[in-house]
Amino acid sequence: MYIPGSDETSRILRRTLMRYLNLSLVLVLRSISDPVKRRFPTHEHLVDAGFMTKHELDLYMSVPSNDFNTFWIPCSWFVNLLREARQECRINDSSGLKLIMEVVTIATYAFFIASVFGRQQLEPSINTPKIFIGTPEHRGEFYIPFFTILQFLLYMGLLKLGEQLINPFGDDDEDFELNWLIDRHIKVSFLGVDVLNRKPPPLTKDIYFDKLDIKVPYTPGALSQKKNFRGSMVRYR
Repeated sequence: MYIPGSDETSRILRRTLMRYLNLSLVLVLRSISDPVKRRFPTHEHLVDAGFMTKHELDLYMSVPSNDFNTFWIPCSWFVNLLREARQECRINDSSGLKLIMEVVTIATYAFFIASVFGRQQLEPSINTPKIFIGTPEHRGEFYIPFFTILQFLLYMGLLKLGEQLINPFGDDDEDFELNWLIDRHIKVSFLGVDVLNRKPPPLTKDIYFDKLDIKVPYTPGALSQKKNFRGSMVRYR
């Protein structure tokens, strides 16, 4: 959106930025998901799949990663590449996009307040025209909303669980290891200042540059996990 232009360099720039974001995501998912790990068991599989080039892999592997993960390296390439694009006047709007946070608590309570009124069924009298809905000739139907009560218990339970997860900095097993994070942040912050604040990898065409039907390869171990998510009625005519 913010890097216009139909020339080849602008297109390569936009695609490279998106590729870095996808690469960072895949690097994270490889560490927590068995199916993704089986699909990309090594970093060379990421090169074969087009997520990174061999030169980018060499730069990625040159960063020490014995004590912490380095999934954020493609993000640093992303930022440095944006900075170069700004210097070359390829970005017209420097303000960028602002993130909009959705207030889940307000949305949950507002939903049930609306349900109290919206799920009441008015029973009009026989002689009253329909255009006079809401007049004293109508009376509400009073009943016990069993399904709304079940919905309330479910949603409020999830809401309260989410509120507990908002502060995961205690001594529970599920909470963050803050001491480890402190050690990690101090190493990464100094590493980013001295090592990563350099020129990003050169722009190059990705292997899908001239393809519209992109098919990311699967290894034999991950082929059984391949699925086609389409609607259940897609075969009916």
